[in-house]
Amino acid sequence: MTTKEKIFDVSIDLFSQYGYDRVSIRQIAGKVGIKESSIYNHYKSKESIMDDILDFYIHEMTKEEISIAQASENLDVGFEYFYKMGLDLYMSKLGEDKMMKITRIILIESYHNEKIKDFVKVAMIENAVKGWTELFDLMKEKNLIKRDCESAQLARSFFYYGLFLLIEHFIINYPEDDNEFLMNLGKKSQQHMELIYNSVKVG
Repeated sequence: MTTKEKIFDVSIDLFSQYGYDRVSIRQIAGKVGIKESSIYNHYKSKESIMDDILDFYIHEMTKEEISIAQASENLDVGFEYFYKMGLDLYMSKLGEDKMMKITRIILIESYHNEKIKDFVKVAMIENAVKGWTELFDLMKEKNLIKRDCESAQLARSFFYYGLFLLIEHFIINYPEDDNEFLMNLGKKSQQHMELIYNSVKVG
């Protein structure tokens, strides 16, 4: 592991434990085992470390997303199967220790950090809802769901429940067992999907 990677990982650990504002460059350097001035050989500021963390998070969460064209092919085997594949992939990624910590940092810091709030609004919510909306439009074209249902509203209904489950775990019920949370996340998400999908599917 390079020094920059150590700084990155230690920052995640400290930010998730104490909050971004309560962690100093000096603390990060001390935990890494380098001089405070050495941090600046890799990052120009604490904010730039956080920028790197956000970039890493969204890259990891989206790097295996499929295109609408691929989704069209996968939907031919059924939406339930398609959804389960995506959910399993999401849970696998979220279940990584580093991703768990970053998720908590993002949700906690979005309350008072404008940059992170904008990240949540655009990268985590607006982009996700846009993707789901496109998927439901595609499902209308393939006659899988009723054409008179509102795709954007369906997208929000699907996504917002999942976001609530994250908030419930990382903020409301924190700390609780991460493994138990992931099992419940899968079960609750599947049940929610079936409830929504069964109300709009054709046939």
